[in-house]
Amino acid sequence: MPNIPNIQTIVGDLHQDTATSGGFARSNQFQVFIGNGWGTDGSTTPFLEHLSNPSLSPLYGFDWNQTFQRKLAINCFSATLPSSTNATGEMKDQFQGVVQEYAHTRINTDIDFSFYVDRDYTILMFFEAWMNYIAGGNSNELGEPSAYDQNIDGNYYRRFTYPKFYKNSGGIYITKFEKNYNVPKATDITYQLVNAFPKAVNAVPVQYGNSEVMRVTITMYYDRYRLMRKNKSGQTLTAQQQAELQFALAQDAIVRAQNNPNYSGPGGSVYVDSDTGRATGLRTP
Repeated sequence: MPNIPNIQTIVGDLHQDTATSGGFARSNQFQVFIGNGWGTDGSTTPFLEHLSNPSLSPLYGFDWNQTFQRKLAINCFSATLPSSTNATGEMKDQFQGVVQEYAHTRINTDIDFSFYVDRDYTILMFFEAWMNYIAGGNSNELGEPSAYDQNIDGNYYRRFTYPKFYKNSGGIYITKFEKNYNVPKATDITYQLVNAFPKAVNAVPVQYGNSEVMRVTITMYYDRYRLMRKNKSGQTLTAQQQAELQFALAQDAIVRAQNNPNYSGPGGSVYVDSDTGRATGLRTP
């Protein structure tokens, strides 16, 4: 007779952790951050050089810097934590009458990211620029026809960029945290995507009718991922970090109010700077 485990009951410390401390993770606390991870060619990064190309940067309409990276992080509406599957093969001859399976390849599935599109369309243009670079957007360097040339005849073609330069080797992070992320011993997990690049910029529907915030969905491919878990130590947020958090919450409240005019929950009313028109804080009901 095998040793069968006893039926588990929630008592003592386990009960306190699970029931009274909000011990279940919530799905709406996360951050997607895209950092510098593209391949270099000596002292330069060809993709970033492409973004700053004098003939293309006015069309793209943004500068790649920390401000734009924060904008991407705040505007990410939804993401999916990576998943993986072990591809298996069958073996039928090792034991008579028994079929066994063995893992031989680890497969990672593509991830969809949805971003709110700002009124200047720079979020959309960033991913279009990345796609353009992958598919021969370095035309000026190669002396080939550019996608934006006015006079393109029937012989237009694309020569794709070398993968080293368009794959982001380790600068895309998905961090899952909870509302108590600043409390000592709070836990978060971070997935780091390795060699990621956009596989598709999906169709963005536009139509007459009720006004909604425009979103673009990006399908991202990656070779593999790394999962890191950490516990927060006892330090607290600095004044600057507190201000940035307050601003981020205010922006989130504005988006929720735009999508639901009847919304009156936390952050339903915001402080707005009269000079800049930017949300600077939250009022609670």
